[in-house]
Amino acid sequence: MKKSKINTQNSLRTIPKLFLLLFTAIASASCTNDENTANTKKSPVVLVHGAWQASYVWDQTEADLKAAGYNVTVVKLPGHGDDTTPAYQVSFKAYVDEVKKAINSYDEPVILIGHSLGGAVITQTAAEVPQKIKKLVYVAGFIPQTGKSVLDYSQMDKASLLPASLQLSEDQTLAGIVNPEVNLPKIFSQDATDAQKQFLVAKYKAEPTIPLGTPLAYKTEDYNLGGKKYYIFTTADNTITYPFQQEMAKTAGITNTYTINSGHSPFISKSAELTKLLKEILSK
Repeated sequence: MKKSKINTQNSLRTIPKLFLLLFTAIASASCTNDENTANTKKSPVVLVHGAWQASYVWDQTEADLKAAGYNVTVVKLPGHGDDTTPAYQVSFKAYVDEVKKAINSYDEPVILIGHSLGGAVITQTAAEVPQKIKKLVYVAGFIPQTGKSVLDYSQMDKASLLPASLQLSEDQTLAGIVNPEVNLPKIFSQDATDAQKQFLVAKYKAEPTIPLGTPLAYKTEDYNLGGKKYYIFTTADNTITYPFQQEMAKTAGITNTYTINSGHSPFISKSAELTKLLKEILSK
């Protein structure tokens, strides 16, 4: 009887010790997880804009990603925005070279994000420097196969409102949008607010034609080496329609896909929603 009492007392003394050990183990694991999360290095992000727009469209996205701790570079393609390069001097190669310059400013692989025409640019770039790409993200982006141009692909998208609204300059070096005050918002941002539409119209600039008609030239095997690939579909898009986006992603073998219910310019009309999707992709 006395022995049983001693064993019970020893057991009672052991229970607090077990709880203490368990608590210590949980706390230690929690701290380790927190440290791992805090110490996870964020890859730099390079953003590439599309046609009839310029780097300004990424302003809010850039600010949001920087606030989340990412290093961000927004590429300024020649012939867009404030750049005054004559249209006849603007080439698709110049676009790719500008993106490479941004990539090479980092000493590690980057996450390359391209919108619309920018999708074609990042496709060619990734095939040329696949070792420098960690992830490739298309936001309603063109993915022309080698030997095809953005213009080729735009004409393949029969439901797009864009081709019928184009007007070439007299020397055919620039492609403009007919009646941009009306057609630009309808094609690129029908879901935007009036103020956002006015902003895009005020920034509108005709597009150099040479890059649009330049066929891409790359090896598929090189492109496939250029990081893990993602596609964000814009389901209400009048420029590159949702079914055509799906077709391009499927042909390129991209299975990591997301959707956002927006027109062609989600960084304008659905900026917070787009940033949320991008941060999800970046964190994978």
